[in-house]
Amino acid sequence: MGSADKKALEMAAKAPALAIGPRYDVNRDGVHYIAVKRDRDTGELLEQPPEWLSDKMELLGCGTDADGNHHRIVKWQRQGNGEVMTTALPSADIGERAGWALLRKGGLTLTTDRGGQARLAHWLQREGSTEWHDIVNMSGWQHGAFVLPNGDIIGRPNRKMHFNGRPKDASAYHPAGSLTDWQGTVGALALGNPLAMTTIACALAGPLLALCGARDGIGLHLYTNSSSGKSTCADTAASIWGDPQRTLHTWSGTALGLTNEAEASNDMMIYLDEVGSGDARKIGPAIYSMLNGVSKLQGAKEGGNRAARSWKLTMISTGEVAMSQYLTEGGQTPRGGQEIRLLDIPADTGPYRAFDHIHGRSNGEVFADELTRHARSHYGTVGRAFVAWLQDNRAAAVQWVERSQQRMLAAVPEGAAPTVRRATRKFAILSAAAEMASHAGLTGWAVEQAIQGVETTWQRWMQAFGIEDRDDARLIDQAAAVLQASQYARFVLLPMNDSDPLVPNLMGYKRYTLDGEAVFLVTPGAFKGEVIAGYEVRHACEVLYRAGMLQRPKGRSGWTVHGGKGVGQVYRMQLHPHDGEAEE
Repeated sequence: MGSADKKALEMAAKAPALAIGPRYDVNRDGVHYIAVKRDRDTGELLEQPPEWLSDKMELLGCGTDADGNHHRIVKWQRQGNGEVMTTALPSADIGERAGWALLRKGGLTLTTDRGGQARLAHWLQREGSTEWHDIVNMSGWQHGAFVLPNGDIIGRPNRKMHFNGRPKDASAYHPAGSLTDWQGTVGALALGNPLAMTTIACALAGPLLALCGARDGIGLHLYTNSSSGKSTCADTAASIWGDPQRTLHTWSGTALGLTNEAEASNDMMIYLDEVGSGDARKIGPAIYSMLNGVSKLQGAKEGGNRAARSWKLTMISTGEVAMSQYLTEGGQTPRGGQEIRLLDIPADTGPYRAFDHIHGRSNGEVFADELTRHARSHYGTVGRAFVAWLQDNRAAAVQWVERSQQRMLAAVPEGAAPTVRRATRKFAILSAAAEMASHAGLTGWAVEQAIQGVETTWQRWMQAFGIEDRDDARLIDQAAAVLQASQYARFVLLPMNDSDPLVPNLMGYKRYTLDGEAVFLVTPGAFKGEVIAGYEVRHACEVLYRAGMLQRPKGRSGWTVHGGKGVGQVYRMQLHPHDGEAEE
């Protein structure tokens, strides 16, 4: 052996040996685990053949959601069609059935061997990027940008985030056609048709709600019998954000399901068709929940409560009867809060029922079919463009809404109920949305045309709704109906004879005035439990007093009077208005 060879061997002996140990390898064939084993004869560590664990995955980072739950962000290609999938996998589910099921549901193939799954779980937790993200589950305004249900982001967020929402059909929000296509078809045909223009404004108003600090959402329920064009108007609204056919939801779902769909439509619009298919007992509470925009308080498995979620949205609903009538027929008592959140809009007030102008078509049906066809072919462009405009004009947008509300409130008839003014503020947001989108060149309408379209629908709504307080009117009708139904069977006629009267389910006593008018002395229990059932006592007494049905005693702050010996304290009522003077 030469001196050079000896020197090389000495240097090799002094050099540190390369460490060999188990490792993971990710290549086009998937994620693999490579174990090592010591050779019995030589003692050398040898790598074993790669063990396949799953299809190829990338670990893009990690983050937490609104509830503080930690996630790993995983990306892969769906088996079969090769669609790229990205999801935030809850760290708590890694290595558990729920975690494997989530990945398999997304089209990822992985090992069924328990040992292999344990090694894959280790890889998911310890390997890959640890770049931090905020995990967001709702669409809409997020960290200065706007997230669509398909994950597209408009604008640049001010922090790294990952959208982990799961809408019913994310691909329904991919645009079809161009903005110019929509303007030349849907926008052009909607022009001059107040109902269609207002529904479009309703869709556009979704992103405005959060910017202008609206307390709750805005809903329009279009009602009339079939074949009026109401569904066509709803389709035109849905085309602002996506495919009307695939973004359509049904009222027949559970209350929780409806709330989940509302949450998934944050800062946008939800479209619900045919209220008659739903359960009136569930729809009333669902209206509050969806348009109030606050999730129910829920307990966490580990104790305490989960963080409440909130959202804002607009809503378009259709049906053959007004929502208030549908709730009444279902045994529910509609309240002003529901009627103002979801406004009943008659859809047959135009010369062609839902339409005022059919732009030269032979009849309303032909026009509706053409408008529907265009709305289902050109969609998803206007909403994106409007959000981009709002991002550059946030302060101006808020001022626009304020001016619109001041203008429309000034036109409310004197003496109108507070509910009418609240509804008017909502219509004003719709008007501002249509006005801004037209100013930005997105609708193809002039600004004056946009304002006129929405305000015409507002005037028609007010004509149908009236300007009085609907809750007060329902209370008066209820009180009169209870007295009329019970006056001959459940009231004892005064003066009583010596024997005790046999009146089952007694409501009180009755006497007649010299003019033959019946005066009812209603027991407190019957008054609160039946006459004004469902209403707050003090407010109900004020309403019935103003209506001339309840008398107020002199010199007392309460509302009951002493009915005489054997009668006790009672509420003194009449079916027909009296002069309102207080009595002893």
